[in-house]
Amino acid sequence: MAKYNPKTFYSEDELKKHKKGKDYVAKQLAKQEAMTGYTQLDVDKVPPSLDYHGKKQWKRIVPLLNELPIAEHDRDLVENWCLLYSNRRKLQQDVQKNGAIIMQEDEEGNIISRKKNPSFSAFMEVVKEMRSLSGKLGLSVDSRLDMVQPEEKEEEDHFLKLLKKS
Repeated sequence: MAKYNPKTFYSEDELKKHKKGKDYVAKQLAKQEAMTGYTQLDVDKVPPSLDYHGKKQWKRIVPLLNELPIAEHDRDLVENWCLLYSNRRKLQQDVQKNGAIIMQEDEEGNIISRKKNPSFSAFMEVVKEMRSLSGKLGLSVDSRLDMVQPEEKEEEDHFLKLLKKS
């Protein structure tokens, strides 16, 4: 299997130009070097448990995830994402067909009760779970930036430090 190609990593020269100094550069280079030891996720090794939509999603996102520090040991997370994606599609189709509210009518066509479509509730749960996984897999803008940009620690306020000592 392929090892990580550090395309998204910072070069040593880029980090040396960073304003935070040599210690910061050394930590970032060590972090990046540690990531190169992980095996990339294999696009062609599609989990058999996925249905049509899940497999399509797998083939779409795995090449993109290989640009990030997502590796073979994250396979279960990616598979879960694809399963959730497929379930979301099915539930969305049911909600589109039957509506978010199901109305029961009597023989004369009068509405006797209304209730929330169970598929709608399940759809919302799947969306929440997908949102949670998207952060772990780098599928949101913020999580991608956290994965590829060096961390910036807040500088301590020297004035506040002096006040604490008093």
